[in-house]
Amino acid sequence: MEPIDKRAEDAENVGDLETAYELWKQLAPASSDEYVLTRYGRVAQKLQKWEEAERAFARAFRMAPTSSLVMEIMGSLWADRTDKTDAESFQTAKQWFLKALELGRHARLLTQLACVDAALDNEEGARGWLEEAIQLDPDYEEALYNLAVLEEDSNPEKAIDQLERAIRIDADYAEAHQVLGRLYQKAGDLIRAHYHFRRCLEIDPADYWSNLYLANLLAVQGRNDEAENTYRLATSLCPEISDGAELFANFLDNIGKSEEAASVRAKLGRPG
Repeated sequence: MEPIDKRAEDAENVGDLETAYELWKQLAPASSDEYVLTRYGRVAQKLQKWEEAERAFARAFRMAPTSSLVMEIMGSLWADRTDKTDAESFQTAKQWFLKALELGRHARLLTQLACVDAALDNEEGARGWLEEAIQLDPDYEEALYNLAVLEEDSNPEKAIDQLERAIRIDADYAEAHQVLGRLYQKAGDLIRAHYHFRRCLEIDPADYWSNLYLANLLAVQGRNDEAENTYRLATSLCPEISDGAELFANFLDNIGKSEEAASVRAKLGRPG
């Protein structure tokens, strides 16, 4: 039989997180290897077992107190966790990232710092980290994407340029295609907007927001049958998101299907 760590890695690689978690958990108690502990903690993090992940990373940090990677991993846990207040989780994440930064600067770490500062409404700080990240690695698409998101409202032309660079680096960067679609639609370039929303759906056909954005674009273009079908798909994917259902109801009103629009709103508990 294969070693437990190999079986755990294989399970994780195919997305079987529960099996990977159980296997890493078997290895962790007796392990003196921070690699095992960080892999265990990472899977626990993905399964939102926040306290367990924190304990695993804390043990790894005690074993390797000068490891910037362990500090970065601990920061990423705090940036992700949902069992604390936003202020506590993001501030703690930032402190871990800053500790890691003392040991070396690289684009990935700077981008994570920027995302935390953006979440803390420190847009100026976030922009500075991202600009430094791009200086260090002009081809780091995550930094380009996140800087574009910051510039989306204030400087859409610059944002488009950064996103186009990002998808030249990674043609399957769905989030970048999605924001490009939004920006091109706002700019009135519906052909490019349509292309980018379609690319999102080639990458992930079940993406809620890309389906919703495409439905809206099709409606703007007067392609009502396609728009209706796409709205139906989007709202079936995430029926609990009220804003999307309201957009669908408004669309139904506009094409003369007011009874169905009222039915959609009734499911939301809203008057028809």
